[in-house]
Amino acid sequence: MNKDLIDNFVKTYAPGTELTKPDDELLNFANQMLPPEIVYLWQEYGFGDYGGGLIKVVDPRDYMHSLYSWLGGQDFHKIPIMVSAFGDIFYYRKLDDTENDVSLLDIHYRKIEVCTYSYEEFFESYILDPEIQEDVLRKSLFDQATEKLGALLHNEAFFFVPALVLGGGEDIKYVNKGDASTHQHLLLQIGNN
Repeated sequence: MNKDLIDNFVKTYAPGTELTKPDDELLNFANQMLPPEIVYLWQEYGFGDYGGGLIKVVDPRDYMHSLYSWLGGQDFHKIPIMVSAFGDIFYYRKLDDTENDVSLLDIHYRKIEVCTYSYEEFFESYILDPEIQEDVLRKSLFDQATEKLGALLHNEAFFFVPALVLGGGEDIKYVNKGDASTHQHLLLQIGNN
């Protein structure tokens, strides 16, 4: 196990003060399905806000329903591991015994993209890259939204009103906040009509 992957992540995204640890049931599942570094992150630090809320390390059970609804079916080889402050879901994909990647479900633009072709690369470079922080995590907009609307609660995300698929824009005047899971489902329904 390479603890440096996680150490570098938490140096860039300081862990919040109200993190929760995984229970034994989740750890049993995680030890079978996830790399040891991700399990280490959960055990050593926990679930909750990192980087002042820019990104959340999540209990996958809280976001599996949203992810699987978007993907069109349940697949335990695709496990939510993080959610951006704007509700986009980063998920680990176990492709086979040796191959994996980390993908992003961008709920606002209704697209899925592979971030990296290994979880190591995700933690070593992708999520630490200042351009990714700005372009994917929307750091400047996050800072403006936090100043305008306050910090996000545990289950909240920032979103756009109107939704981007309905003509909204990535501008502070369109940003609001509310329940992340509800908004993820709402955007799925809007796009399906």
